[in-house]
Amino acid sequence: MQAYILSVAGAVLLSAVVSILVPDGKLGPLIRGMTKLITLILLVSPVISLFRGGDFTFDETAFREDTAYLAASAERAEESDERAVETWLESEYGILAEADVDLAEDGSYSAKSVTVRVSDFGIYDGEKHIDISLQIEEMLEKRFGCGAEVLAAEEDE
Repeated sequence: MQAYILSVAGAVLLSAVVSILVPDGKLGPLIRGMTKLITLILLVSPVISLFRGGDFTFDETAFREDTAYLAASAERAEESDERAVETWLESEYGILAEADVDLAEDGSYSAKSVTVRVSDFGIYDGEKHIDISLQIEEMLEKRFGCGAEVLAAEEDE
């Protein structure tokens, strides 16, 4: 691939130099046209070889998955999703909670699980917080496409 890029760059450079140096006589347009034709042939040569039955091959070692980058990106996406869930719970239900979103680090960033630990149910007391917890779980499962769990934070006595 590197050889292809170098040959195309060389042909373009040579064509530019020839266009500058060739006089405007009868052969000038012919020489400029030939250099442009050669450049065009070099550009489309991979497509021609593909039609002839050749194939493009790339060095496998040049294209490796950067797992550290994927993990760091997943962590940032998790933090963003966690803040979004916490803000949504506070604005929609008046509930103070800490969210924990676990995303896959394989580049798809699909959610594996969502856990919410509620520290204050606000106006929902007694048995109402169970219904609200079920509603929240259902909404989170729909939003993230995975299992969600709402837990009441343990209070220290």
